[in-house]
Amino acid sequence: MSTPQADTDSQLVPEKEMLHDGSSSPEEFILFGESFRQYILIPRAHLLPTAAFLDLGCGNGSLARALTTFLTPPGRYEGIDVNEATIAWLQQRYANYPNFQFTHANVYNRLYNAGGQMAPGDYRFPFADGTFDVVLLKSVFTHMPPKDVRTYMREVGRVLRPGGRAVITYFLLNEESQQFIDKGLDAHRFQHVYESDPLCRVANPDMPESAVAHDEGRMRRYYAEVGCSVVDLSFGNWCGRSSQLGHQDLVIAVKEPPRAAV
Repeated sequence: MSTPQADTDSQLVPEKEMLHDGSSSPEEFILFGESFRQYILIPRAHLLPTAAFLDLGCGNGSLARALTTFLTPPGRYEGIDVNEATIAWLQQRYANYPNFQFTHANVYNRLYNAGGQMAPGDYRFPFADGTFDVVLLKSVFTHMPPKDVRTYMREVGRVLRPGGRAVITYFLLNEESQQFIDKGLDAHRFQHVYESDPLCRVANPDMPESAVAHDEGRMRRYYAEVGCSVVDLSFGNWCGRSSQLGHQDLVIAVKEPPRAAV
């Protein structure tokens, strides 16, 4: 016989048919969220139980579920996603978790929200400056062109508190990954230059949002523009390199405090 806690927890796990965030089964959904919390967010992003956490591109809520037993008030979770049906499901299932909130961003993405009414370049995160201790974008910039990435990066820098951390995953182009791509060893076959931009590659020129690889140097410049410093970078195995991290590359950056007036 299941316990009330087990019954409540099971309500946070979608049916297999609803999964669209990289997991292929309820068991994998649970594993993805708990592993990212245990091995990335707590030890490497220094997430605390009392932190304010933003999950941009929260998908089906695998990480939200994993954090229900970790975040305690005043700690809170804010999830944003372009999938309206998913957000409605999350809002209903997390009704008994007052420090967990979910918001639909009706932003256009040809792959994930073709009916979106707002261009990514016009979107502003619905939060005040300096709201969050940790901001996560997992498998978000891997589906966005550089100009939209730059807009979102500015918003990340805006909503982070000084000392807060941005945790973002990528397919990063650099000398090493380019060598793997040239040999045809990368999983996504990033053979196509995006709109004559040599610092950006896509897997499918007819649907660029399906998978986008960004130049590492350019991304570092975007961080610097918003006052963030990269403090942790690990490469995934997407391009054919050996890695225990997983598929995508991981960058953790810290929002620097404002400089004192001279």
